[in-house]
Amino acid sequence: MKDVTLREAPLSFTSNLEHGDEARKADTLNLLPYAEAMRDFIHDCESPISIGIQGDWGIGRTSLMNMLRGSGDGQQSGLLDASLCKTISLDSWPYSQFDQSDYMAAACIYALTQQLGQSLEQEAGIDPAALKLCLDAASHRLVTVMQEIRELGQGNTGAFQDGSSYIDISGQMLVFKTEFEKLVSLWTQSGEGRRVVIFVDDLDRIRPVRAMELLEAIKNFIDVQGCVFVMTLDYEVVQRGMVEKLGRDLQKTSGKAFFDKMIQLPFVVPTTSYKLDEYIVDLLNKAGLPCVDKDGGDEDSRLFFLDITRFTVGRNPRGIKRVVNYMNLLERIHSRNSGRETTDAECKILFALVSMQVAWPELFQYFIRDPSVGSVTSLQSWEFLDTLPEAANLFERSPDKELVKNAISAYFDTLFSLLDVNGDGQIDSKELRPVLKVMELAKMTNIESRERPREWVVRRIHENNIDSSPLVDTFLENVFKKSIWYLGTEIRYHRAGPRYVTLVHDRRQIGTIVSLKSQPFVFRLAMSPERVMIGLKDYWGKKNAVKKEAIVLVRNTFGTEASLTGYGDTLVDFSKLTYMASKDAIKLLNALYQIVTK
Repeated sequence: MKDVTLREAPLSFTSNLEHGDEARKADTLNLLPYAEAMRDFIHDCESPISIGIQGDWGIGRTSLMNMLRGSGDGQQSGLLDASLCKTISLDSWPYSQFDQSDYMAAACIYALTQQLGQSLEQEAGIDPAALKLCLDAASHRLVTVMQEIRELGQGNTGAFQDGSSYIDISGQMLVFKTEFEKLVSLWTQSGEGRRVVIFVDDLDRIRPVRAMELLEAIKNFIDVQGCVFVMTLDYEVVQRGMVEKLGRDLQKTSGKAFFDKMIQLPFVVPTTSYKLDEYIVDLLNKAGLPCVDKDGGDEDSRLFFLDITRFTVGRNPRGIKRVVNYMNLLERIHSRNSGRETTDAECKILFALVSMQVAWPELFQYFIRDPSVGSVTSLQSWEFLDTLPEAANLFERSPDKELVKNAISAYFDTLFSLLDVNGDGQIDSKELRPVLKVMELAKMTNIESRERPREWVVRRIHENNIDSSPLVDTFLENVFKKSIWYLGTEIRYHRAGPRYVTLVHDRRQIGTIVSLKSQPFVFRLAMSPERVMIGLKDYWGKKNAVKKEAIVLVRNTFGTEASLTGYGDTLVDFSKLTYMASKDAIKLLNALYQIVTK
């Protein structure tokens, strides 16, 4: 037996798999019970009948179909009993190319007819002469129809070159149906319970209106006694095709009835029953990635991979394969650049980063531009996501914006659970460093590990405090670093040069922090001093009035402070704040934040 894996290529499965069989072990998505049940249904159902395997791309529809039809090698490569079921397949995607949409349906039916004829040629019990007669008649009828469609499409209204006049296309297709039924009967009447099973894949990859037309053609012209159709398609694709061809009003009133007429048995791939943890572990182990134990016994690791997957690419096997394939490549780059094997923790971080990149490419691009604690923390804020242009396209792709926001928050919380070494519920720059190192070694971005801009400016202030003034250290550690200006996730720090950072809120500049050797700490607000004072009085009221001396005018004066580097009309005199109680000074800074941002 061939090596069995859940790839897109046809698979080899025996028709009777015991629980210890290798093929069953390879079915890590646990699709086999559904495939076996569908096999039994196909063996026993009345015909003609159409079965629709529904669901999004990549969730396992083709894998389920492959289990039924097999690889085509030998008499018994799939679950369907080859002595009962003559299987033929059509991939509709290629027929939608090369500008032949006008006769795509006829071309697909022609391909199916030829394939059935070739398959029946291999059966010793079928009379070759009768087969040739049926196949030639059906094929010639279709060729004539396609020729007529092409002539009409080119605007020709005369006769064919042989002098014959145009034909009744619909009438000729009805005659073809009779001839196709004779071709099918060569198989079905040669043994009890026999049927032709026709697999049609990728219907929802073609233009919806063409998918609908192909469905109609199959139903009208080859839906004959003895035929079972198994098709991968989605309900919404058929509905969009109806809107395009017949209009929204008719789709609303007749859309479901049309689908029910085309598909007698709708089967939705049960992704909620997938054993995703086993599937992921199996893929990681096959790729040789050092993320989990070979036996998959590490429950914490299994849960981490499962959660990251659920919140990003979801339960889509194709999406998970993309993550593992890309991760496999980046892990090789990481190992080559580090000169050692990737550790378990690095492997998990890489998995999380790749999952984010595959599921939310816009957010990933935003993050790699500023891979900092501030960026990660901001991305957990629903309010911040609403203002982020990169998130707009992400929300447009999903019908449930709130669900996407919750998934993003849950994703980062899961990642934080891995990074939060001290268990304080927060991530600092030291704990984020492994993420930056993985990104650097895997060449996910050309940045190097670096400190956050807000930490950089604090370090610069300490370095420029050459006199070791206790006022600077006291203010930084006891007031500023405990205020919303430093801890707030909605404030963005942008390095504007070697001497200062710009403070940004909601994409608007609200001030700067400058550090010079002559003046280690300068804090400027982008608002006039008069408006700041009015705001403070309104905010605190008369009971907690703030002395005007706590605020120093900048551009209204002619001192050297008016020409300092940085932006802002109001200078916060931190030296006066140090004479206040720490809690009062922090309240003052927080009040200033509210005034400037609101």
